[in-house]
Amino acid sequence: MVKTHVLHLPGVDNFRSLAGMPTLCGRRIAGHSLLRSDQLHRLTAASWQVLQRLGLKAVCDLRSAGERECYPSGLPAAGLQHLHLAIGDDLRADPGIAAMQAENSAVEGAQRMMLEVYQRLPGLLAGYMPALLSLFTTPKPSVLIHCAAGKDRTGVAVALLLHALGVEPGQIMADYLRSARRFCQLDTLRQQAMHTAVSRMMGQPVSEAAINVMLDARPEYLNAAYAVIEAEYGGLEQYLARFSGMDRCSLDALRNRLLVV
Repeated sequence: MVKTHVLHLPGVDNFRSLAGMPTLCGRRIAGHSLLRSDQLHRLTAASWQVLQRLGLKAVCDLRSAGERECYPSGLPAAGLQHLHLAIGDDLRADPGIAAMQAENSAVEGAQRMMLEVYQRLPGLLAGYMPALLSLFTTPKPSVLIHCAAGKDRTGVAVALLLHALGVEPGQIMADYLRSARRFCQLDTLRQQAMHTAVSRMMGQPVSEAAINVMLDARPEYLNAAYAVIEAEYGGLEQYLARFSGMDRCSLDALRNRLLVV
């Protein structure tokens, strides 16, 4: 059973701490050093108090500049380290990817689009890995990583971090799958925003069934990213060695900082 903590954070739908997640060496992720979430534009004062209690020190926002402008974070500007890494400027707005939806049935096109997004994410994240990992070099770090839904960009970025820490692959997949959502589970404001964004992206109204494909977290999505890492970079170990900006000693230090017995 995956050891993550789903905490109530008012205004946020997909927030959790990875505190206590076990690694292959028998250690566990210490405290609330790694947090993940969807976007933070509806945070309340109560939300901020929760994050303060968790010891939050840094936030990594993987959204595009346009996304941040439309939905600015509700976090205070001062007192936190903010890192903005625009991963792909919202891949699904790529006309080539959106065309996959138009050229196929709604559900099939949405699934092909999602697989293409995940196949591109390892390459898009590669150049940002040193900046992302640098957030964890301070004593007792507590870092929140998020994008819009907290599932795709955040999902692959967090998976890579967990692999770097030596977390068992089944645990990583189980945590990823916890981000699955269905349209009917969203509140009214999120439903409206999702339907408007997807319809605008596709240039036509999109069915709820197709939206559910995009909201889902499926093993084949994350596995599509892994397949690209294996085929193009020689596997996860080689990918991390090439793009993490860390040598073996630095990686061991990262593990010692974030893991406890």
